[in-house]
Amino acid sequence: MNQNKTKALIYCRVSSVKQTTEGSGLESQEQRCQEYAKDKDYEVEAVFKDSYTGGGDFMNRPAMSKLIEYLDKYKYNNYTVIFDDLKRFARDTEFHLKLRTAFKARNVTPECLNFKFEDTPEGRYVETILAAGGELERNQNKRQVVQKQKARLDNGYWPFPSPPGYKMNRKDPIHGTIMKYGDEKTLSLIKEALEGFANDRFRNQLDVKKFLESNNYCGRNHVSLTSVKNLLMNILFTGYVEFKKWEVSRRIGHHEGIISLETYEINQDKLLGKAKIMTRKDMREDFPLRGFVTCSDCLRPYTASWSKGRKEKHPYYHCVTMGCSFYGKSIKKLEIENAYRIELKKLKPKDIAINITKSRALLIWNKKLKNLENSKLSLQRNINDNDSKMSLLAENASRSTIPTVIRVYENEIEKLAGKNKELNENLEKINKFNPDFGTAINKVLSFIKSPYDTWENGDLDTRNTISNMVFHSKPNYDRKNGFGTADLSIAIKLFEQLGDPNYMNVRPLGFEPRTPEV
Repeated sequence: MNQNKTKALIYCRVSSVKQTTEGSGLESQEQRCQEYAKDKDYEVEAVFKDSYTGGGDFMNRPAMSKLIEYLDKYKYNNYTVIFDDLKRFARDTEFHLKLRTAFKARNVTPECLNFKFEDTPEGRYVETILAAGGELERNQNKRQVVQKQKARLDNGYWPFPSPPGYKMNRKDPIHGTIMKYGDEKTLSLIKEALEGFANDRFRNQLDVKKFLESNNYCGRNHVSLTSVKNLLMNILFTGYVEFKKWEVSRRIGHHEGIISLETYEINQDKLLGKAKIMTRKDMREDFPLRGFVTCSDCLRPYTASWSKGRKEKHPYYHCVTMGCSFYGKSIKKLEIENAYRIELKKLKPKDIAINITKSRALLIWNKKLKNLENSKLSLQRNINDNDSKMSLLAENASRSTIPTVIRVYENEIEKLAGKNKELNENLEKINKFNPDFGTAINKVLSFIKSPYDTWENGDLDTRNTISNMVFHSKPNYDRKNGFGTADLSIAIKLFEQLGDPNYMNVRPLGFEPRTPEV
């Protein structure tokens, strides 16, 4: 590297994906800056590229943050930082001035292709006016975008990205941009999930999650509970639009919905815990499989009730799905529940599987505790290091007589104090973390050790818990052939593998693997 040449860094920034494909894209910015550096006979050491929208703190921009770190790393070099346009420097007056101060404290010279930085009263005045103009333009653009989006909402159009299953048609001859059906398979799945939650086919969000995962929702085998809640709360699936943040009340949208508004409202009440449970608790206790076991034909959950006989009442489970071949046909309570008991009795993990699981769980737990202890020590070291740095910065600030340099020191002290606050909060969380893991693992394993005993002797909540722990999806029952092949949970499948004497990949602690015979 030629030591006589001025060392330069290039900074490029775009604020939208569209700009990357147009004349103000990152590549074209870099090319102009490279040509500028070549004309000036500068030696470009590095290029920093940001794709960041809006103003605010320049340290929020990833590439700008790296550029500052680079300057600090090579602080003995006097760099020139080249910008394509003054707007790339900052579009916020406050942070424009702070960035200029940060550069000045590091002996950095900013240069711009269409603006000359001058360290004179007149130059600083012009620079401030232009920076304020950039901020005004950004805020005006933002206001204009919001006004247009709000106007679209007022007229029943959704101006934001479409929800799952829909797509934006931007070339509609009447509406311009309008949301339309996209992936109808996905929409059909969402419709079934939303209506199933409303009519108690799915008792909770976890059931909806399992249903979506079992049907490969959006090509995924894992769906988060947050995604499930977002689907249940999305008004767009009704064909209506609203946006409370901008005080846009509910109104009929121009897109087609997939569920009724009534279904949506039922789901909101359930999410808020306001839904009325029509079945009495004593009725639910009489029929513990109600809503859990499904019909083998329509795969909808059985309901149940007491039927009046000549002298006394008789308990039955029923399928109430219109069009199902078993619609209206009854199954005796004793018949289906005894068959369910037989299924549970089949699931009895061997003691070796329980012991392996407990040993491995305790090993993992102890490792976690050790990691937490290491985290505590690391956090405390960082806090102490930051305290030392703040003391040194405060001492340097007290010795300096240059206001801009003092402000830089004060800003660094403020940042370190903020970091220490966050570190202390994390340290406090770790210190408070002290769950009784041994009791918890024993309780879970006691459930798993004998699902039948737990279900037979437990109350309604315990029965529901063990059923959900044992089965990945709801078991279906055929009036003639009984229960089909059970879709067991991953935990139960793992216990079955652990209990298999031929399963060589896992062994109890202290056991040595068998040596193959030669």
